[in-house]
Amino acid sequence: LFFLREDAMAEVNADELENAMILMDGTVGAEAWVCRKTGTIYMRSDMLDVPEPVPDDVDDEDKYVPVPGLKRLDLGQALVFDFVDEHMPDAEDEVRQFFRRSGAYRRFSNLVHGRGLTDRWHAFRDERTQTAMREWCEDNGLKLSA
Repeated sequence: LFFLREDAMAEVNADELENAMILMDGTVGAEAWVCRKTGTIYMRSDMLDVPEPVPDDVDDEDKYVPVPGLKRLDLGQALVFDFVDEHMPDAEDEVRQFFRRSGAYRRFSNLVHGRGLTDRWHAFRDERTQTAMREWCEDNGLKLSA
């Protein structure tokens, strides 16, 4: 028989958490929470095709933890510049110029592609994202699952 220990951490699906964090970055008025007991993610946004029912007590931080956007976990510009420092330091000034205008991520992506570093960038971004999400989960008494 399997018994759930009282102090066992709830598991949060990594893909669902990343999607919620992306929603939080890109959508005005979006809200997302993780249930501390079950690991279930609840989201509220006009961008969702089918609105999900959100528990009435979702504001109770003893039961639910608000989901931050990826940028709050330094997975926006900070991540780009970490990659540049590590893999193409000669392009730092050029990339800084990108972020002075709109379309910076598109230009950065084009630069990475032109240098044949797309796979390396994706692996770098994915590894850092997983690490940041895992740390966020641990900080909030949760466990990240695949």
